[in-house]
Amino acid sequence: MSDDQFRSDYAHHLIEQVTSGKMTRRQLLVRASVFGFSATVAGQILAACGGSSSSSSSPSAAASGSALPAVVTGGTMKAVIPPPLKTLDPVTIYDQGGIVLVYQIAEYLIDLTNENALKPKLAVSWAPNPKGDVWTFKLRQGVTFNDGSPFEAADVVASIERVINPKSGSGALAALAGILSPGGTKAVDTSTVQFNLDKPFADFPYLVSASSYNTAILPRNYAGDFQKKAIGTGPWMLKSFVTNQSAKLVKNPTYWGKDAQGRQLPYLDELDFALVTDTSAANLQLQSGTVDVQPQTVFQGGQSLLSDSSLRVDVYPSTGIREVAFNVNKTPWQSKELRQAVAYCLDRKAINQALYGGRSNLGYDTFWEPTVFPGSPTPPVRAVDIAKAKSLLATAGHPNGIDVTLTVANYLENPAYAQLIQAQCKPAGINVKINEISYNAIYAGSNSTTPWLNAPMVIVEWGSRPTPGVYAQAMLLPTSAWSSSHWNNSAFVTAFNQYESTTDEATRATLATKLSSIQQDETPILVAFYISQLRTQKKNVYNIQGPGSFYFDTSQAYITA
Repeated sequence: MSDDQFRSDYAHHLIEQVTSGKMTRRQLLVRASVFGFSATVAGQILAACGGSSSSSSSPSAAASGSALPAVVTGGTMKAVIPPPLKTLDPVTIYDQGGIVLVYQIAEYLIDLTNENALKPKLAVSWAPNPKGDVWTFKLRQGVTFNDGSPFEAADVVASIERVINPKSGSGALAALAGILSPGGTKAVDTSTVQFNLDKPFADFPYLVSASSYNTAILPRNYAGDFQKKAIGTGPWMLKSFVTNQSAKLVKNPTYWGKDAQGRQLPYLDELDFALVTDTSAANLQLQSGTVDVQPQTVFQGGQSLLSDSSLRVDVYPSTGIREVAFNVNKTPWQSKELRQAVAYCLDRKAINQALYGGRSNLGYDTFWEPTVFPGSPTPPVRAVDIAKAKSLLATAGHPNGIDVTLTVANYLENPAYAQLIQAQCKPAGINVKINEISYNAIYAGSNSTTPWLNAPMVIVEWGSRPTPGVYAQAMLLPTSAWSSSHWNNSAFVTAFNQYESTTDEATRATLATKLSSIQQDETPILVAFYISQLRTQKKNVYNIQGPGSFYFDTSQAYITA
């Protein structure tokens, strides 16, 4: 079968899935984007299903992207973010502050819409072979880096080969390990790149998109000095950087991007970032008018922002989580029953209300959640059940209770979450001691020593991931570089490989049900909620794009008088 015939057959398959009621129209648009269909073609496919071809918009998109006033060019926008936790380097960044800054200067092959569909960036199209183990990307032409050098396939090859090198220390290995090996990325010509995968992977484009934030495309001769010489293809250039204080960016005059009317992007002249660790201090800067926008607002401590008449808080139904991982290699968490006991102690509605004012979607310890990832199977609800928790605790060999330690960073809502877990586990006889350490400390050390990957029980914050398979690939496989649970379940691995190796959506749905059931039953991690992200800005700030969290596209942002 030719690649063109495969794409045609897949388009008809999507139409059949929608017309038979097995897939929603929104799901069709997302899956069409994964397989590289343009928005126009995806709309045509949707129209063939009958009815409107328009997609629904998230609340955030409506708040920031529709019924907008006339564009105003020029000026400076001031933002407040946490300071990067280490030297600014796209290859190794992992924190909000670092990711937001890199996102302004460097770009990805693919970006995300406000609805978590994929959209072209440095790649204009992509498509798999019929087997799904070779993906071919066509690159945008006429793009240059901000030092004047041309962007070509060789830069993509070098960037991807760099981050999948184990010596790089890149978090991209969490997504790409076992899927793309060194030497698998090839330049077909100056504007075409071919990824030869180790195995078929139907969600591969997500792994080289902005959701895999270490895969930013850098010059082929990148020497690791980004903080001093920030070369990228993005709309902004780094003018100055003062550690833990500020970062100033100016518009890239040679940026390739233009808006629908052909106007040069970005609209603004300058971006000024205040680097502030304390969220209360950051919120005060917003309320005093010192800054214009906060890319990610923490609900805890930020409630007053919601009622401030000078501010607009956009809500993004995000897929970010606060993972509670049980290290199954360490006592006492080898016991599935003990892990389940903790799960049945949690009052998820109360946690959601306390941490997020009820704005987030509840989770039941599986990544396949239909309210978060449309089309996923509906898992059994895990309501709080102390009697069941006590029974499971006894089965695990602890009829008189047990003492455990939960490690948590003093960051975001994590300490409050730890305290809720502590209080809710106590009635079942699970006595949780909280080991609260600094954010730097929890991520310090190598993979074999760092607390977030080696503590017996730990809370880890994860930014949004656009599909459940990306989460599973990053943390639930024996090859996962970011597995805090160290879980290794052969049935899960087999089903996951089958899930990612097929493009038949009906088969994927059946396998998703199996994967969801295994994950929930084994409970290597707790997923009690999916966070709805908040972005706060002055009411005269418009058209910041991206689905919340660290996605902060300012290329078409502007400020009115």
